[in-house]
Amino acid sequence: MKSLLPFVRLMKSHLGWVVLGSTLGLLTLLSSIGLLALSGWFIAAAALAGVSLASAQAFNYLTPGAGVRAFAMVRTVGRYFERIATHEATFRLLAQLRVWFYQHLEPLNPARLKHYRSSDLLNRIISDINSLDNLYLRVISPTLIAVITSILVAGFLAWVSPMLGLLLLICLCVAGFLIPWLGYRLASGVGEAQVSATSQLRQRAITYVQGMSELHVYSALDSEHAKFVQEQKTLTDAQLRMSLISGLTSGMMAWVAGIATLLALIVAVNMVQAEVLAPAWLALIMFCVLASFEAVAPLPVAYQFLGKTRASAANLLEIAEQTSDIHFPDGSVEVVHPGVVSFKRVNFAYAERRVLDDFNMNVEAGERVAIMGHTGSGKSSLINILARFWEVQAGEVEVGGVNLRAYPESQLRDQFSVLSQPVQLFAGSVRDNLRLSGEDVSDEDMLDVLERLGLLDMLGSEGLQREVGEGGSKLSGGQRKRLGIARALLRNAPILILDEPTEGLDEATEKQVLEVVLTYRPTQTLLMITHHDLFLDRFDQVVRIGPQ
Repeated sequence: MKSLLPFVRLMKSHLGWVVLGSTLGLLTLLSSIGLLALSGWFIAAAALAGVSLASAQAFNYLTPGAGVRAFAMVRTVGRYFERIATHEATFRLLAQLRVWFYQHLEPLNPARLKHYRSSDLLNRIISDINSLDNLYLRVISPTLIAVITSILVAGFLAWVSPMLGLLLLICLCVAGFLIPWLGYRLASGVGEAQVSATSQLRQRAITYVQGMSELHVYSALDSEHAKFVQEQKTLTDAQLRMSLISGLTSGMMAWVAGIATLLALIVAVNMVQAEVLAPAWLALIMFCVLASFEAVAPLPVAYQFLGKTRASAANLLEIAEQTSDIHFPDGSVEVVHPGVVSFKRVNFAYAERRVLDDFNMNVEAGERVAIMGHTGSGKSSLINILARFWEVQAGEVEVGGVNLRAYPESQLRDQFSVLSQPVQLFAGSVRDNLRLSGEDVSDEDMLDVLERLGLLDMLGSEGLQREVGEGGSKLSGGQRKRLGIARALLRNAPILILDEPTEGLDEATEKQVLEVVLTYRPTQTLLMITHHDLFLDRFDQVVRIGPQ
């Protein structure tokens, strides 16, 4: 249960809503029990009073009638506002959980996240966080309400008869604690399997949809569909086992409630026969005992799914408890020489694979540098190093005359404009994607750079409102690449880093793009990773990485 404690603590910020929802739930439940018990007594007493004219005239109809109406109104109004309060608390908690999870996820560097698929992280943000609504809405609040209600109702019956109070308390403990504990034990492993199966199915579904074109081309659609169906069957089997356990605990709950009612009836009948109890109270006791099980009725299912909740919590904590290997200092630094980049005897490796060995590179402000090398030689690693996504094992890296490790994160990000590979576009308009380069970028600047890159025809009649689709799916590969270049060019940073900006472009478009890149900001430092020899004479340096 330790995995659930951090999420219980998160409730402190919404304690008002949590307490209000639980209080209204308790009031509603007590009103429901009172309504049923008083109604039973009222009907029985009215029937007995009608035996003779004198008793009928002496019977007070108004007071119990008013009590029934009061309980009915409190139950109806209380139920309405209890649903509002508990769901408000739950939705606020879920919103806070998503922010909390992202706040722990965002600082993690790629070295920490490389073991997780994006679909897995998406599943944790959606499915695992949603599973935690079970914690407050179906576990904590109902348990507190059940405990208080059981004590109050058992205390009331103990006032009538100690035997009745003890009997009800024992039966409520069995129904409210023993049966939920049994359901939890039976379903603990099943709940964890259900969480795992849900995650696997979501990942398989995303892969299946995203890769459908390739699956069609390679005639692998049937085999992948079979895997998808198998994942779905695994989840269905887990859900079936959960349903069987729910049926078992529900049946046991009904059995205990029936036994409690029967035993209470026997005790109450003996009390009536002994003239210790008025006959009308027999109906009150029976309905009170039956209605009291409403307090513990939700607990078996809630605790049955507690294993699933615990597994979801563990999935979230697996990410949240990690810390980044990269630590940025606070404050700010004085950038001595904006645009200058220096690598001094840098060694860098991914795990056991050495990429850079005593690497040196000095770039002055405003220089154009082409970085070349075979695939896997470490060209793109330079971007990861400069962005501090990865740390070098030895040597020093300086940007603007300042050691890379001295930069606060926001100030370091201000030094670069980067085009990565592949280009990442976001669902939205062309303007939305270009606006990432800076809020102060005007439409005129956007249209100017798009025209120079030959992208105005792409806009059509919609202009900058043209939708690019998810991941740029509504654009061709060349259009996506050039739109990414436009975004990088619009960002006014001292250093521009382009990773294979002309990959996939035809020769004419490649020349057009390179001309724009080399002339758009004449004083900006340019680091361009490339495989191509085109325009190398226009660069101040050509740095080759790896074996020559």
